[in-house]
Amino acid sequence: MSQSQLVEKSSPSSTVSSNCESPPSVKISKNKSEPQIIQTSTTLSPPIIFAQILLHILSENKKSKDYYKKISLNQDGHFTFKVQPSIPLFVYLQRILKYVKIEFSTLIIAMIYIDRICKEKVFLNEFNIHRIMLISIYMAYIYNEDCVFNNEYLALVSGLSKAEMMTLQEDFLDLIEFNLFVSDEVFEQYKKYFF
Repeated sequence: MSQSQLVEKSSPSSTVSSNCESPPSVKISKNKSEPQIIQTSTTLSPPIIFAQILLHILSENKKSKDYYKKISLNQDGHFTFKVQPSIPLFVYLQRILKYVKIEFSTLIIAMIYIDRICKEKVFLNEFNIHRIMLISIYMAYIYNEDCVFNNEYLALVSGLSKAEMMTLQEDFLDLIEFNLFVSDEVFEQYKKYFF
């Protein structure tokens, strides 16, 4: 199911692990002009900081004179779209956080994961940033929280098929070399960027 072909659908409670409440029904707007995240406070929320860090990395990568060559040489498995997704990164993140209530610590762990895979293996660009963000958050969610929704529900939220979600998880685990552990020391270092 592509992002542009999503339909309104309710998720039955059987799609979650047994110790979780039923997930909220997922209604996917076909309106491409969904509002951007608006922050009225003088301090930014962790989700906005998270998205801004990713967009900053993307902006720095775009300054590379051989940017498109690096994209074509990028070996990131199934993370790269053939065309740039039409949904802005902020809106996509807002959607994920609306239907999957996660702790802020999970976002910090997701950022650590992204940093790990981008140091050597993945060149973050506008064609892969959405999927890398999504799977990083999902893997951090599985690692960090007791109550997790399954692939079917998260696929519905993200606009991907269940098979795509599973493939991306496998690719991600290969990229991160199955190292999901985050020490307290590393966590505290990254936490400083958010608070």
